[in-house]
Amino acid sequence: MGKYKCPTLGDCNKANSGEIFERSPGEDLKCPGCGTLLEPQITRSDSQGVNKIPLIAAVVGVIALIAMGGYFYKKSATVIATPVIAIEPPVASVAIPIAIQTAPPLDKQPSESGLPPSSAETRELRQDSDIKLSKGDASGAELASNKAASNEMLKVAIAKMAQGKLDEAEKEFDDVLARDPKQFLVYYNKAILRVKQKRSDDALKELEASFMAGFPFFDKMDMDNDFDGLRKNPRFTELVARYRSPSK
Repeated sequence: MGKYKCPTLGDCNKANSGEIFERSPGEDLKCPGCGTLLEPQITRSDSQGVNKIPLIAAVVGVIALIAMGGYFYKKSATVIATPVIAIEPPVASVAIPIAIQTAPPLDKQPSESGLPPSSAETRELRQDSDIKLSKGDASGAELASNKAASNEMLKVAIAKMAQGKLDEAEKEFDDVLARDPKQFLVYYNKAILRVKQKRSDDALKELEASFMAGFPFFDKMDMDNDFDGLRKNPRFTELVARYRSPSK
């Protein structure tokens, strides 16, 4: 029996409370609170290649149900294949890795503190996870779902930082890094957190980690008031000049 969570933090009480749902192969994977496809929870043993049998069994169950034709789909609204069929075809054709590599537009507003990930990117990741799950690609579905969940967690951390809850925000940032250590926006926003904590040296270290992970939004950083206190620091100037290409 697999364990699942609703990924729509901020929009669903089930997700906000962190409620865990247990589902057997063939059971409905939609959140009873908001209807969103539940996200499989990865245990420590799962990441080491152990105890993947329940998840694989669930995927095999989905494929078997689809192969049996429309009978189950017509007779029961709880067939797992239903949310997969509802995916919009135009979005399904988008190559998710390319969208990430080309740095999708951000959702940052002038009054916000921090640089959040794109809502469009998060949507595409969830849809990609659904598509991969319908095709039996369990590991690919998990990867896309984890990246989408990381984006949502990052938004929560940025919101707490903007509210002045710096300790809570730092814990959230660390949780995101544990799930997705290559997310350059986590390091960027941790640099802002360090500035707010008046830890300039640590802020510069986080910035460099973000640049090394592929941070491309130097134009956004130029307009980011969060770094006004660092702009006269020679180390900040040297760091930006070293990683910033002429096109950025």
